Amino acid sequence: MQKALLLCFFIIILSCGQQSKTTQELKTQNDFSASTLEFNGSDKELVEAFNWSKNKALSFAYSGKDSVGYWYEAALPNREAFCMRDVSHQAIGAELLGLGKHNFNMFQKFAQNISKEMDYCSYWEINRYNKPAPVDYENDKDFWYNLPANFDVTYNAYRLYNWTGNSSYINHADFKNFYHLSMNEYVDHWKLGHEEVLRRERDLHLSNGKASRFGNKRGIPTYNEGGRGETLLGIDMTASLIAGYDAYSKILEVEGDSINTEIFRLKTQKELEFLNDTWWDKEKEAYRTILYTDNSYDYFMIGENQAFLHYLYYFNAIKDQHKIKKMVADYKANFDKLIVELKSYLPIMFYENGEVLMANKMIIDLCSPVNQRRDYPENSFTVIEHLTRGLMGINVDAATKTFSSIPRLVNDSEWAEMNHIPVLSNKLKITHKGLTKSIATNLIGESIKWKAQIPGSYEYLYVNGHRMKSLHDLEHGATYSYIIIELNKGAETTVSVDHE
Repeated sequence: MQKALLLCFFIIILSCGQQSKTTQELKTQNDFSASTLEFNGSDKELVEAFNWSKNKALSFAYSGKDSVGYWYEAALPNREAFCMRDVSHQAIGAELLGLGKHNFNMFQKFAQNISKEMDYCSYWEINRYNKPAPVDYENDKDFWYNLPANFDVTYNAYRLYNWTGNSSYINHADFKNFYHLSMNEYVDHWKLGHEEVLRRERDLHLSNGKASRFGNKRGIPTYNEGGRGETLLGIDMTASLIAGYDAYSKILEVEGDSINTEIFRLKTQKELEFLNDTWWDKEKEAYRTILYTDNSYDYFMIGENQAFLHYLYYFNAIKDQHKIKKMVADYKANFDKLIVELKSYLPIMFYENGEVLMANKMIIDLCSPVNQRRDYPENSFTVIEHLTRGLMGINVDAATKTFSSIPRLVNDSEWAEMNHIPVLSNKLKITHKGLTKSIATNLIGESIKWKAQIPGSYEYLYVNGHRMKSLHDLEHGATYSYIIIELNKGAETTVSVDHE
């Protein structure tokens, strides 16, 4: 993980005066201010958190004047760079803020720089000069690299396709090459599949005994950079591979490659079985999270400020609702101990699992001036995603040209509204009035389908006052009712549980 996890023992020390001047010069080049995304609601602290996050995130975005092209900061503050893990996690928030050109350019830079000479790695961190950041890179045989990164990029590139409908994430030659090498040669070369990963040597592919600045940090098999000793493997390595295989199978499906789609679906299933068989401790009824070279394990907390089980949720590698609830409870109990980088993953997990008050508190705390690390770029970008996908419950399916929404407010007396939401080629406005009424407006764009979801089990829902039979499904153990509506250009539609 980005040396943002507090173990940055390879940082190059620049003079304070020179760094300050460079950063100030960079800020004068930041003229990006294109976002029209708005949020309002009855909880004014959340509105304030959104406004702060939007302004802060946009202050990190640069509009193409640097050698690297369109980019935003996605690393430690003032590093003037973007790293694979951070970009992957910030991408949906960035897309919501109108930074689509930035996302595509940055993901493409990672895709373009994968190479056999670097053992199928890319550049972990790229700076505004379109070079590998010196703090992480010496040469093609000596650089910092966390191995989940290729799978994280693959997973989130597919998520960006799904949100935007931009088929270049599927069809562009740079991306096709990156996905193929990452999900085939990279897995085999680093021995990351379930058949080999427990037998692999920790120090694979080093610099042939030559003087090395990074040593075995070139190929860390986890995003964890702390713990009690040398890490042999992290649960996030397995979870990221599951996410990568699953995303690649869906990419191949979009391409119409049915044979390889099925092959990678099977690979996904095999890694899921490995996750449940190897990482789940049946006696303790808890997940192991880190395996050390002495064959000991850590479980939930790793040291005093880190925990890594959220990667199971983030990578959609856990389905068992009992295990999810236990994980949510553990994070709720230990939230105050965690560093900002890890906290930035959590609100969506709480929103989706019925802990709305806790999720709201997290967002307010993360954006508070009391939080001394709130300026970390990952924080502001992810808050935008958490409020959009979490509180407002908005998600997108490019294949069916459908967006969904579900209100996740504290109670029926609250309201929340998000305006100018970019979804596929549309701009939408969504309003939730309590937990029983939602209003969607197709502001810009052609007809799009709306899966309007309401918490609870209702035989009928009312669409603009007309009663319609509803369908039902489960989200993390809780029943919701829904109806699918064609939302025409310029149309506004209300779905509620009562006749208006």
